[in-house]
Amino acid sequence: MKPFKHTTGIGVLTTVLGVISSAEAQASLLDFSVDAAPIAGPIAGSKSAIREAPRVSATPPDAAPLKKTAEKTSAELLDFLPPPKVVDQPTSQPALLASEVSDRLPVPMPPPLADHTAVLPPPPEVSQAAETMAAAATDPLFAGGTHSLVAKAVGSAEGTRTPAGQRTAAYYGHVDPGNGAWNLGSFSYQHGADSPEAADEKQLARLRQQAVELNQQATQKALTLSLTEELNGIDLANQAPLAALDRGYIVWLDQARALNLPESEAILWARTRSFLDPDTATWNAPGLGNNVHDITQDQARRQQAIAQAIAMHQQFLSAPVPPTAAATAPEQNAAEDAAAEPDPPIDLSASDPEILTDNFLQQNY
Repeated sequence: MKPFKHTTGIGVLTTVLGVISSAEAQASLLDFSVDAAPIAGPIAGSKSAIREAPRVSATPPDAAPLKKTAEKTSAELLDFLPPPKVVDQPTSQPALLASEVSDRLPVPMPPPLADHTAVLPPPPEVSQAAETMAAAATDPLFAGGTHSLVAKAVGSAEGTRTPAGQRTAAYYGHVDPGNGAWNLGSFSYQHGADSPEAADEKQLARLRQQAVELNQQATQKALTLSLTEELNGIDLANQAPLAALDRGYIVWLDQARALNLPESEAILWARTRSFLDPDTATWNAPGLGNNVHDITQDQARRQQAIAQAIAMHQQFLSAPVPPTAAATAPEQNAAEDAAAEPDPPIDLSASDPEILTDNFLQQNY
Protein backbone atom coordinates (compact mmCIF):
# COMPACT_ATOMS: atom_id res chain seq x y z
CA MET A 1 0.00 0.00 0.00
CA LYS A 2 2.89 2.45 0.66
CA PRO A 3 4.25 2.31 -2.87
CA PHE A 4 0.79 3.11 -4.14
CA LYS A 5 0.57 6.12 -1.84
CA HIS A 6 3.98 7.33 -2.99
CA THR A 7 2.91 7.03 -6.54
CA THR A 8 -0.28 8.82 -5.79
CA GLY A 9 1.59 11.69 -4.16
CA ILE A 10 3.81 12.10 -7.16
CA GLY A 11 0.76 12.15 -9.40
CA VAL A 12 -0.86 14.80 -7.28
CA LEU A 13 2.30 16.88 -7.43
CA THR A 14 2.42 16.52 -11.17
CA THR A 15 -1.18 17.52 -11.47
CA VAL A 16 -0.61 20.62 -9.38
CA LEU A 17 2.39 21.60 -11.48
CA GLY A 18 0.38 21.03 -14.63
CA VAL A 19 -2.36 23.29 -13.40
CA ILE A 20 0.17 26.00 -12.64
CA SER A 21 1.74 25.56 -16.09
CA SER A 22 -1.66 25.72 -17.69
CA ALA A 23 -2.47 28.97 -15.85
CA GLU A 24 0.80 30.49 -16.99
CA ALA A 25 0.19 29.37 -20.53
CA GLN A 26 -3.33 30.77 -20.43
CA ALA A 27 -2.06 34.09 -19.09
CA SER A 28 0.56 34.08 -21.82
CA LEU A 29 -2.12 33.48 -24.44
CA LEU A 30 -4.25 36.31 -23.08
CA ASP A 31 -1.36 38.77 -23.33
CA PHE A 32 -1.76 40.47 -26.71
CA SER A 33 0.92 43.08 -26.21
CA VAL A 34 3.21 43.65 -29.15
CA ASP A 35 6.71 44.82 -28.67
CA ALA A 36 7.52 47.85 -30.74
CA ALA A 37 9.50 46.92 -33.78
CA PRO A 38 12.82 48.67 -34.10
CA ILE A 39 12.29 51.62 -36.44
CA ALA A 40 15.19 53.27 -38.15
CA GLY A 41 15.77 56.94 -37.51
CA PRO A 42 14.52 59.65 -39.85
CA ILE A 43 15.76 59.54 -43.42
CA ALA A 44 18.51 62.02 -43.97
CA GLY A 45 17.33 65.11 -45.80
CA SER A 46 13.59 64.42 -45.23
CA LYS A 47 11.45 66.81 -43.22
CA SER A 48 9.46 64.20 -41.27
CA ALA A 49 10.22 60.92 -39.50
CA ILE A 50 8.06 57.79 -39.42
CA ARG A 51 6.16 57.59 -36.16
CA GLU A 52 6.66 54.57 -33.84
CA ALA A 53 3.76 52.11 -33.91
CA PRO A 54 1.76 52.21 -30.66
CA ARG A 55 1.75 49.23 -28.35
CA VAL A 56 -1.62 47.48 -28.17
CA SER A 57 -2.46 45.62 -24.97
CA ALA A 58 -5.49 43.54 -24.08
CA THR A 59 -4.97 44.36 -20.39
CA PRO A 60 -7.62 46.90 -19.37
CA PRO A 61 -5.77 50.18 -18.78
CA ASP A 62 -6.52 52.55 -15.98
CA ALA A 63 -8.84 55.48 -16.54
CA ALA A 64 -6.13 58.13 -17.00
CA PRO A 65 -3.97 56.18 -19.52
CA LEU A 66 -7.13 55.25 -21.42
CA LYS A 67 -8.02 58.95 -21.79
CA LYS A 68 -4.52 59.81 -23.01
CA THR A 69 -4.58 56.92 -25.46
CA ALA A 70 -7.97 58.03 -26.80
CA GLU A 71 -6.71 61.61 -27.27
CA LYS A 72 -3.59 60.33 -29.03
CA THR A 73 -5.63 58.05 -31.26
CA SER A 74 -7.99 60.92 -32.18
CA ALA A 75 -5.02 63.14 -33.01
CA GLU A 76 -3.59 60.42 -35.23
CA LEU A 77 -6.92 59.91 -36.98
CA LEU A 78 -7.10 63.65 -37.69
CA ASP A 79 -3.61 63.67 -39.15
CA PHE A 80 -4.14 63.67 -42.93
CA LEU A 81 -0.57 64.11 -43.98
CA PRO A 82 -0.07 62.38 -47.36
CA PRO A 83 2.35 59.49 -47.61
CA PRO A 84 5.77 60.19 -49.02
CA LYS A 85 5.66 60.62 -52.78
CA VAL A 86 7.46 58.07 -54.90
CA VAL A 87 8.78 58.97 -58.33
CA ASP A 88 9.14 56.16 -60.81
CA GLN A 89 12.57 56.18 -62.37
CA PRO A 90 13.47 54.68 -65.74
CA THR A 91 14.95 51.23 -65.56
CA SER A 92 18.05 52.46 -67.32
CA GLN A 93 18.73 55.06 -64.62
CA PRO A 94 20.06 54.16 -61.16
CA ALA A 95 17.54 54.39 -58.32
CA LEU A 96 17.56 57.72 -56.53
CA LEU A 97 17.80 58.11 -52.81
CA ALA A 98 14.76 59.30 -50.89
CA SER A 99 16.41 62.65 -50.24
CA GLU A 100 17.08 63.12 -53.95
CA VAL A 101 13.47 62.22 -54.79
CA SER A 102 12.09 64.79 -52.36
CA ASP A 103 14.44 67.45 -53.75
CA ARG A 104 13.39 66.79 -57.34
CA LEU A 105 9.64 66.65 -56.79
CA PRO A 106 7.90 69.51 -58.70
CA VAL A 107 6.08 72.09 -56.65
CA PRO A 108 2.44 72.40 -57.90
CA MET A 109 1.50 75.91 -58.93
CA PRO A 110 -2.07 77.25 -58.66
CA PRO A 111 -3.86 77.95 -61.98
CA PRO A 112 -3.77 81.58 -63.11
CA LEU A 113 -6.82 83.62 -62.28
CA ALA A 114 -9.03 84.56 -65.23
CA ASP A 115 -8.94 88.26 -66.00
CA HIS A 116 -12.60 89.16 -66.49
CA THR A 117 -11.76 92.83 -66.83
CA ALA A 118 -9.82 92.39 -70.07
CA VAL A 119 -11.27 94.31 -73.03
CA LEU A 120 -10.97 93.11 -76.64
CA PRO A 121 -8.91 95.38 -78.87
CA PRO A 122 -10.87 97.65 -81.21
CA PRO A 123 -11.13 96.80 -84.93
CA PRO A 124 -8.29 98.00 -87.14
CA GLU A 125 -8.48 101.73 -87.69
CA VAL A 126 -7.47 101.38 -91.34
CA SER A 127 -10.63 99.50 -92.31
CA GLN A 128 -12.77 101.93 -90.32
CA ALA A 129 -11.16 104.87 -92.07
CA ALA A 130 -11.66 103.26 -95.47
CA GLU A 131 -15.33 102.58 -94.74
CA THR A 132 -15.81 106.14 -93.51
CA MET A 133 -14.19 107.56 -96.64
CA ALA A 134 -16.30 105.31 -98.87
CA ALA A 135 -19.48 106.38 -97.07
CA ALA A 136 -18.50 110.05 -97.32
CA ALA A 137 -17.85 109.66 -101.05
CA THR A 138 -21.40 108.39 -101.63
CA ASP A 139 -23.14 110.98 -99.43
CA PRO A 140 -23.59 113.62 -102.19
CA LEU A 141 -25.34 111.05 -104.39
CA PHE A 142 -27.90 110.32 -101.66
CA ALA A 143 -28.40 113.91 -100.48
CA GLY A 144 -32.08 114.79 -100.59
CA GLY A 145 -33.47 111.28 -100.10
CA THR A 146 -36.21 110.67 -102.67
CA HIS A 147 -35.08 113.84 -104.47
CA SER A 148 -31.43 112.69 -104.61
CA LEU A 149 -29.50 111.98 -107.78
CA VAL A 150 -29.56 108.26 -106.97
CA ALA A 151 -33.36 108.26 -106.76
CA LYS A 152 -33.68 110.16 -110.07
CA ALA A 153 -31.10 108.05 -111.94
CA VAL A 154 -32.23 104.61 -110.73
CA GLY A 155 -35.90 105.65 -110.94
CA SER A 156 -35.36 106.74 -114.53
CA ALA A 157 -33.77 103.35 -115.31
CA GLU A 158 -36.70 101.57 -113.61
CA GLY A 159 -39.32 103.67 -115.42
CA THR A 160 -40.79 104.98 -112.16
CA ARG A 161 -39.32 108.49 -112.50
CA THR A 162 -38.59 110.79 -115.42
CA PRO A 163 -34.99 111.95 -115.99
CA ALA A 164 -36.01 115.22 -114.31
CA GLY A 165 -37.34 113.35 -111.27
CA GLN A 166 -41.13 113.46 -111.77
CA ARG A 167 -43.05 110.38 -110.68
CA THR A 168 -44.68 108.12 -113.26
CA ALA A 169 -47.68 105.82 -112.81
CA ALA A 170 -45.33 102.88 -112.21
CA TYR A 171 -44.05 104.66 -109.09
CA TYR A 172 -47.31 103.93 -107.26
CA GLY A 173 -47.16 100.22 -108.01
CA HIS A 174 -46.68 97.78 -110.89
CA VAL A 175 -46.04 94.09 -111.53
CA ASP A 176 -42.42 93.09 -112.03
CA PRO A 177 -42.07 91.59 -115.53
CA GLY A 178 -39.33 89.21 -114.39
CA ASN A 179 -40.80 87.48 -111.32
CA GLY A 180 -44.38 88.82 -111.12
CA ALA A 181 -43.84 90.54 -107.73
CA TRP A 182 -45.57 93.81 -106.82
CA ASN A 183 -43.18 96.76 -107.06
CA LEU A 184 -43.45 100.07 -105.21
CA GLY A 185 -41.59 103.37 -105.29
CA SER A 186 -38.68 104.80 -107.25
CA PHE A 187 -36.59 101.62 -107.00
CA SER A 188 -39.35 99.05 -107.73
CA TYR A 189 -39.08 97.76 -104.15
CA GLN A 190 -40.75 94.36 -103.78
CA HIS A 191 -39.95 93.28 -100.20
CA GLY A 192 -43.02 94.72 -98.47
CA ALA A 193 -43.75 98.38 -97.72
CA ASP A 194 -46.82 100.34 -96.65
CA SER A 195 -46.40 103.07 -99.26
CA PRO A 196 -44.11 104.10 -102.15
CA GLU A 197 -42.43 106.63 -99.85
CA ALA A 198 -41.73 103.93 -97.23
CA ALA A 199 -40.37 101.67 -99.98
CA ASP A 200 -37.99 104.44 -101.07
CA GLU A 201 -36.71 104.86 -97.52
CA LYS A 202 -35.93 101.17 -97.14
CA GLN A 203 -34.21 100.83 -100.50
CA LEU A 204 -32.19 104.03 -100.12
CA ALA A 205 -30.69 102.66 -96.88
CA ARG A 206 -29.89 99.38 -98.64
CA LEU A 207 -28.35 101.05 -101.70
CA ARG A 208 -26.20 103.29 -99.50
CA GLN A 209 -24.54 100.18 -98.00
CA GLN A 210 -24.15 98.60 -101.43
CA ALA A 211 -22.56 101.79 -102.77
CA VAL A 212 -20.02 101.65 -99.93
CA GLU A 213 -19.21 98.05 -100.85
CA LEU A 214 -18.77 98.96 -104.52
CA ASN A 215 -16.33 101.72 -103.60
CA GLN A 216 -14.38 99.36 -101.34
CA GLN A 217 -14.07 96.83 -104.17
CA ALA A 218 -12.91 99.60 -106.49
CA THR A 219 -10.30 100.69 -103.94
CA GLN A 220 -8.95 97.13 -103.81
CA LYS A 221 -8.56 97.27 -107.61
CA ALA A 222 -6.98 100.75 -107.40
CA LEU A 223 -9.88 102.19 -109.41
CA THR A 224 -11.37 105.65 -108.98
CA LEU A 225 -14.98 105.52 -110.16
CA SER A 226 -16.44 108.41 -112.13
CA LEU A 227 -19.94 109.67 -111.40
CA THR A 228 -21.38 107.73 -114.36
CA GLU A 229 -19.53 104.51 -113.44
CA GLU A 230 -20.66 104.71 -109.83
CA LEU A 231 -24.33 105.41 -110.62
CA ASN A 232 -24.41 102.53 -113.11
CA GLY A 233 -22.95 100.24 -110.45
CA ILE A 234 -25.60 101.36 -107.96
CA ASP A 235 -28.36 100.84 -110.53
CA LEU A 236 -27.03 97.35 -111.30
CA ALA A 237 -27.04 96.58 -107.55
CA ASN A 238 -30.69 97.70 -107.41
CA GLN A 239 -31.56 95.48 -110.40
CA ALA A 240 -29.45 92.40 -109.54
CA PRO A 241 -27.34 92.61 -106.34
CA LEU A 242 -25.38 89.43 -107.07
CA ALA A 243 -24.42 90.64 -110.55
CA ALA A 244 -23.13 93.91 -109.13
CA LEU A 245 -21.39 92.75 -105.95
CA ASP A 246 -20.41 89.08 -106.35
CA ARG A 247 -17.28 89.18 -108.53
CA GLY A 248 -19.25 91.22 -111.02
CA TYR A 249 -19.34 94.87 -112.02
CA ILE A 250 -16.02 96.11 -110.57
CA VAL A 251 -14.11 93.06 -111.84
CA TRP A 252 -15.39 93.50 -115.39
CA LEU A 253 -14.93 97.28 -115.27
CA ASP A 254 -11.29 96.74 -114.36
CA GLN A 255 -10.85 94.42 -117.35
CA ALA A 256 -12.60 96.91 -119.64
CA ARG A 257 -10.13 99.59 -118.60
CA ALA A 258 -7.28 97.19 -119.32
CA LEU A 259 -8.68 96.93 -122.85
CA ASN A 260 -8.64 100.76 -123.09
CA LEU A 261 -12.36 100.91 -123.88
CA PRO A 262 -14.09 104.31 -123.81
CA GLU A 263 -16.08 104.96 -120.66
CA SER A 264 -19.54 104.35 -122.17
CA GLU A 265 -18.43 101.08 -123.79
CA ALA A 266 -16.57 100.01 -120.65
CA ILE A 267 -19.71 100.52 -118.55
CA LEU A 268 -21.88 98.52 -120.99
CA TRP A 269 -19.20 95.78 -121.11
CA ALA A 270 -19.11 95.57 -117.31
CA ARG A 271 -22.89 95.68 -116.87
CA THR A 272 -23.56 93.00 -119.48
CA ARG A 273 -20.85 90.57 -118.41
CA SER A 274 -21.82 90.89 -114.77
CA PHE A 275 -24.70 88.52 -115.58
CA LEU A 276 -22.23 85.73 -116.36
CA ASP A 277 -22.13 83.21 -113.52
CA PRO A 278 -18.50 83.37 -112.30
CA ASP A 279 -18.49 79.65 -111.47
CA THR A 280 -20.13 78.22 -114.61
CA ALA A 281 -19.38 81.02 -117.14
CA THR A 282 -22.99 80.84 -118.36
CA TRP A 283 -25.63 83.58 -118.48
CA ASN A 284 -27.74 83.85 -115.33
CA ALA A 285 -30.48 86.36 -116.23
CA PRO A 286 -33.72 84.42 -116.77
CA GLY A 287 -35.78 87.63 -116.67
CA LEU A 288 -33.72 88.98 -119.58
CA GLY A 289 -33.85 85.89 -121.79
CA ASN A 290 -30.44 84.48 -120.79
CA ASN A 291 -28.88 85.59 -124.10
CA VAL A 292 -26.28 88.22 -124.79
CA HIS A 293 -28.41 90.33 -127.14
CA ASP A 294 -31.36 90.83 -124.77
CA ILE A 295 -29.11 91.38 -121.77
CA THR A 296 -26.99 93.96 -123.62
CA GLN A 297 -30.07 95.80 -124.91
CA ASP A 298 -31.59 96.02 -121.42
CA GLN A 299 -28.33 97.27 -119.91
CA ALA A 300 -27.87 99.83 -122.71
CA ARG A 301 -31.40 101.14 -122.10
CA ARG A 302 -30.77 101.57 -118.37
CA GLN A 303 -27.37 103.15 -119.04
CA GLN A 304 -28.94 105.76 -121.32
CA ALA A 305 -31.68 106.54 -118.80
CA ILE A 306 -29.01 107.19 -116.15
CA ALA A 307 -27.07 109.46 -118.54
CA GLN A 308 -30.22 111.52 -119.16
CA ALA A 309 -30.89 111.82 -115.41
CA ILE A 310 -27.32 113.03 -114.83
CA ALA A 311 -27.70 115.64 -117.59
CA MET A 312 -30.98 116.91 -116.16
CA HIS A 313 -29.47 117.04 -112.67
CA GLN A 314 -26.54 119.10 -113.93
CA GLN A 315 -28.89 121.52 -115.66
CA PHE A 316 -30.83 121.87 -112.42
CA LEU A 317 -27.67 122.68 -110.49
CA SER A 318 -26.54 125.23 -113.09
CA ALA A 319 -29.88 127.06 -113.22
CA PRO A 320 -29.67 130.70 -112.07
CA VAL A 321 -30.77 131.38 -108.50
CA PRO A 322 -33.35 134.19 -108.03
CA PRO A 323 -31.84 137.26 -106.35
CA THR A 324 -32.57 137.63 -102.66
CA ALA A 325 -33.62 140.77 -100.82
CA ALA A 326 -30.38 140.90 -98.89
CA ALA A 327 -27.32 141.89 -100.87
CA THR A 328 -24.21 139.75 -100.58
CA ALA A 329 -20.59 140.75 -100.62
CA PRO A 330 -18.76 140.59 -103.99
CA GLU A 331 -16.22 138.14 -102.60
CA GLN A 332 -18.97 135.74 -101.49
CA ASN A 333 -20.67 135.99 -104.89
CA ALA A 334 -17.42 135.08 -106.63
CA ALA A 335 -16.92 132.07 -104.37
CA GLU A 336 -20.49 130.85 -104.96
CA ASP A 337 -20.14 131.24 -108.72
CA ALA A 338 -16.95 129.21 -108.73
CA ALA A 339 -18.53 126.47 -106.62
CA ALA A 340 -21.65 126.33 -108.80
CA GLU A 341 -19.73 125.86 -112.06
CA PRO A 342 -21.46 122.94 -113.87
CA ASP A 343 -19.72 119.77 -114.99
CA PRO A 344 -19.24 119.10 -118.72
CA PRO A 345 -22.53 118.01 -120.32
CA ILE A 346 -23.22 114.34 -121.06
CA ASP A 347 -23.24 113.36 -124.74
CA LEU A 348 -26.71 111.95 -125.50
CA SER A 349 -26.41 111.83 -129.29
CA ALA A 350 -26.66 108.04 -129.46
CA SER A 351 -29.70 107.57 -127.23
CA ASP A 352 -31.33 104.59 -128.96
CA PRO A 353 -30.55 101.44 -126.93
CA GLU A 354 -31.00 99.25 -130.01
CA ILE A 355 -28.32 101.20 -131.90
CA LEU A 356 -26.04 101.09 -128.88
CA THR A 357 -26.55 97.35 -128.58
CA ASP A 358 -25.83 96.64 -132.22
CA ASN A 359 -22.72 98.83 -132.22
CA PHE A 360 -21.52 97.23 -129.01
CA LEU A 361 -22.01 93.64 -130.18
CA GLN A 362 -20.16 94.36 -133.44
CA GLN A 363 -17.01 95.18 -131.50
CA ASN A 364 -14.47 92.37 -131.18
CA TYR A 365 -13.66 92.70 -127.48
